[in-house]
Amino acid sequence: MDAKYLALIIFCYILGRIQGCLIGKCFSKSPARVFVTEGQHVRLACNLCNASTPLDMSSLQACRFNITWYKHTSEGGHKNILGEADRITYEETSLGFWPVFVNDTGSYSCSVFNRTYNVSSAVTSLNVHKYERLCDVHFFDHVETIGKEHKLSCPNLEIYNSNEDNIMWVKNCKDKVHTGNTYTISKVEEKNAGNYTCVLTLGKDGMQYNVTRTIRLKTRDHIEPFIPKLIYPGRREQIDVELGVATEIKCKAILGYKNNEHCMLYWLFKERDFDVNGEDPVYESRKSPVREGNRTYQINTLVFKRIEAEHLNEPFICKLNCPETDLNGTVTLLEKGKRDCSLIFLLLFTTLAVIIIIAVVYARFKIDLALCFRDLISMDETLQDSKEYDAYVLLLKSKEALICAEVEAFALKLLPTILEQKFGYRLCIFERDVLPGTASVDEMLYYINKSRTLIIILCAEYIANDSSMYGLMTGLHQALVEGLIKPILIEYIPIRDITFLPLSLQLILKSDRTVKWTNESQPQNSYFWKKIRYLMPAKYTKAAKRS
Repeated sequence: MDAKYLALIIFCYILGRIQGCLIGKCFSKSPARVFVTEGQHVRLACNLCNASTPLDMSSLQACRFNITWYKHTSEGGHKNILGEADRITYEETSLGFWPVFVNDTGSYSCSVFNRTYNVSSAVTSLNVHKYERLCDVHFFDHVETIGKEHKLSCPNLEIYNSNEDNIMWVKNCKDKVHTGNTYTISKVEEKNAGNYTCVLTLGKDGMQYNVTRTIRLKTRDHIEPFIPKLIYPGRREQIDVELGVATEIKCKAILGYKNNEHCMLYWLFKERDFDVNGEDPVYESRKSPVREGNRTYQINTLVFKRIEAEHLNEPFICKLNCPETDLNGTVTLLEKGKRDCSLIFLLLFTTLAVIIIIAVVYARFKIDLALCFRDLISMDETLQDSKEYDAYVLLLKSKEALICAEVEAFALKLLPTILEQKFGYRLCIFERDVLPGTASVDEMLYYINKSRTLIIILCAEYIANDSSMYGLMTGLHQALVEGLIKPILIEYIPIRDITFLPLSLQLILKSDRTVKWTNESQPQNSYFWKKIRYLMPAKYTKAAKRS
């Protein structure tokens, strides 16, 4: 005997034993139901068992396994299906109808056998309906959330091994929407709901037959995930109660859109829980969740048969424990009329402290804040008031020549250098701007009336020069009585005794419109010059903005 022929016989024997054991030990599938429209093509698979490896027809035939299909009769028997003019065909392990008719409706099963084994499949129920349109009467239901992507794949076509380009998708039996095995809706809308039929076209003997599956797509509104919340009590609640009086405290939580069985709502006191509907002086009264609108609420009541002293000033904790969250609310019972005032005192103390801090900050930085605000909004108070000068400078000369020279240098050089050149003010200085030989009294009064501010430079208690005194009194009269001009008193040298000064000067010295010159006053960003600018009318210049 040829060695190759002998090896083939041994291989078939071994394969037959393995396949026979496999088939004999498989469990049959549960009965299947197939729905199809008359005139279409349909295949019934010989699903013999739940094994992951499908039956291989070539292996079965090589090892002398036979497959036979039967149609069960109404009398309880079955008849062998031998084919009907090639309309019913065996196709490997499946049974094909080209096409299927209404009278093909019935129950079918297949049998695989050899000399050792004979195993029958579960019954497959074939339901054939008359239907003039393309759509099926059997649907594969899909539900998708509005706004999400959804892919429709033509189901149960594995047996055809078809090219996906041959599949056409039709919506609601009339509108062609896609060609291909999968139809993707990138963003589902309500209008996308409907019946989607996938149509596979197969050819046989010059004829074309359809295989259809219909998916019924339903849409649902997008619902944001809801995290349970504790409504009452809050983190620190206080309730006034009376000793010996029965009291109830309700703990309320919202669980979500439906009852959340994984949530627990309960009370704790000093890390101990309470009996439910018990006989203890304090117990819990729980009720079933209730629906309010589209939400589910849980209420758990803590019942005090009578308030005891031990219940006062201690937190009772209502705890909501869920997989998504863990929340606590506390209630403290206070005896009526004896509420703890510590929180009130703390609130008052905090408020007073804040007021004091604000007052100190304002007093310390008032001038800086005011100048910053002026520059920020470009404030200018020198517009449209018909005044020619921002300030009239009145120098009160001392009897001492050395002091007089020092003050004149300040008034005639330093003061205009800073205020005029740096900050854009226009000054009227009698000694500099009034022509010699004119009537000093009249000229002084004239220029004072054309100025917005009267700057008085004072360097000693003793004042000489009658014309200056006259101008001083005239200007002070307008400033203090008529209110036509605002005074600024510069105390260049400290005044030891103010009683020698006129009363009007004494009043200004005691007011906030006095500025004292010190050794630190030289820089233009010193407190001295800031206060001079603060007392002067607001005037916007680019130089002031940069400072």
